[in-house]
Amino acid sequence: MLETSVEIALVDGRRSSPTKGQRGTCQYCDREMVAKCGRIKIWHWAHMPHYSCDPWLEAETEWHREWKSLFSIDWREIVQVDDRTGEKHVADVKTAHGKVLEFQHSPMDYEELCSRESFYRDMLWVVDGDRGSNDPGFFSVGYESKPVAFRPLVHLVRWWGRSQLLQTWAKAKSPVLIDFGWVGLWRFLEWHPEEHTGAFSPLERRWVVDACEKGGSIPFAYISEECEQQYLSRPRLREISLSNRDL
Repeated sequence: MLETSVEIALVDGRRSSPTKGQRGTCQYCDREMVAKCGRIKIWHWAHMPHYSCDPWLEAETEWHREWKSLFSIDWREIVQVDDRTGEKHVADVKTAHGKVLEFQHSPMDYEELCSRESFYRDMLWVVDGDRGSNDPGFFSVGYESKPVAFRPLVHLVRWWGRSQLLQTWAKAKSPVLIDFGWVGLWRFLEWHPEEHTGAFSPLERRWVVDACEKGGSIPFAYISEECEQQYLSRPRLREISLSNRDL
């Protein structure tokens, strides 16, 4: 079992980030935790001895921490309890409006995907599409520069990669955003297995944060009719302009 690493533990009953020499208590299982504040890994809390409590938690990466830092610390790592069954889990982020965001770096099987969606209900997936594989490159290669729709903006991507990234996340019922690193953040809309093609709409992180803070829906990019030719003439995928959007 992998060691759980988290950003927040209880110190004297208060939610606290790790600092050197501190010890605290796990929000989930009440076991003792120690602050790990080294030079290589991100600072985090770990159980003593090595122990993993919530099976849905994974070892936190810089990618996790970067995304979570966009939201209030009061929203991060919130313990959720099912009043009917007593089951509980730690949500990566739960907004003041009740929406849960799960930032998923590791591969996930279908059973766990369904379990999380059933437990959290009102939730949003943000998936790491740049886990050290070639997936961002495959996305770029398969990307069709001419959109199938401008309002909202939707592009098709023929998937040449060997990974099961799109096949796995096509089964999700909750919205899925895939962070492909240098090729950007994309809303995954549909998967067509016969053509090995997915439909995507581009996003910016700030749109996600703004929508969560306001309790609204994440907006789509819209390209006005007068801007269509300008959009089509952009030089490269990574230079897509998303300034024209519908709130």
